[in-house]
Parts: sequence; structure tokens; C-alpha cells
Amino acid sequence: MSKLPRFTAKDYTALKGLQAISDEQITVHLALYNGYVTRSNKLAEQLEAMLGDGKSATAEYQELKRRAGWENNGVILHELYFENLAPGGKGQGGESRFGQAIAKQYGGFDAWKADMLGVAKMPGVGWAVTYFDPSRKVFDNFWIDRHDVGHPAGYVPVVVLDLWEHAWSVYLKPTERAKYLEDFFANVSWTAVDKRGF
Repeated sequence: MSKLPRFTAKDYTALKGLQAISDEQITVHLALYNGYVTRSNKLAEQLEAMLGDGKSATAEYQELKRRAGWENNGVILHELYFENLAPGGKGQGGESRFGQAIAKQYGGFDAWKADMLGVAKMPGVGWAVTYFDPSRKVFDNFWIDRHDVGHPAGYVPVVVLDLWEHAWSVYLKPTERAKYLEDFFANVSWTAVDKRGF
């Protein structure tokens, strides 16, 4: 029988002590992330069993496969988000490898950041992601309103920003997205961003 891959929840307890983003906020957010890991693994278990029983052509199997994209990307996007954070940030954005690369395209780090913030301030819940397109060798900022819809094929996520209200609603009001964005950028680990595939 085919064995479908499983996720192992990563330990992000080192994120305690972020600037402005409270430890309680991170604890709640990590609980949500762990829920995605649990549900992704449960889906893999169910799909594996159905595949083994010859039920891969059923509507139930197909709907679970559709759901798997949501759950799996819920794990992956949260991991990318948590991994590009560090207490007080790390490195200098404009001086990082990413900052230098982005300046060539946008004319400066601040111009890229203004574009990214423009995306991040769009109404709705979702994600703002700076992607690198390896075929054109350029960066693009995208709004992703669902985990499993809207990701550009073949692009590499480089800076990942969670814009679902659960990312700030413990320590801020749901209407205080602008403050959360300041807090996010105060904690970006540019050294982690520099290790991503661009």
C-alpha cells in the first residue's frame, strides 16, 4: 500500500520574546499551526486507507484530496512565516543579500517594502508573500487569500507574512493590522530570508 507523507510539527518556542508581538500571541498561533499538522496527518491517514481500499475514484476521496491542499499549505506557510521571524529581527533588511537583490529590481529596499505593505494592507484575510521567479530571476509580491489558491507555479516564497487576524488578534484589536505590520517587520530575520532559494 502507498504510504503518504506526514508532517512533524516543528519547535518554534524560540520565538518567545518577539518585539511587540506577545508570547501569548505566539502560543495561540502555534496551537493553530499544530492543528494544521494534526489535520494534515489525519487526512493522509484517511487517504491512504481509501487508496488501499480502491476508493480513489470516489467523490469522498476527491474531496479529501482537495482539502489536503488547504491543510498542507496551512502547515507550510506557517512554517515559512515562523522561520522568517526572530526576536528583534536578525540582520539588516537593506544590507542583506535579499535587500541587495531587491534593490536592483525595485530601485531600493524601501521601494520593495512599500509595495509589499501595499499588498499587505489590502482588505481581507490571507497572506502577503514575496516570491522569487527562478525563470525570470525577479521578485513579485502577491496576495494569497487562501492557503491553496493563488500561488504562482514554480515561484519560491521568500518573505511570508500571515495576514489572517489570528496572527495579531490576541495582543491587538482585529482592526490594528497596520500596527501588526510594523511589529512583523521589526522581527523579520533577514538572515533566514537570505537562505531561501533566490
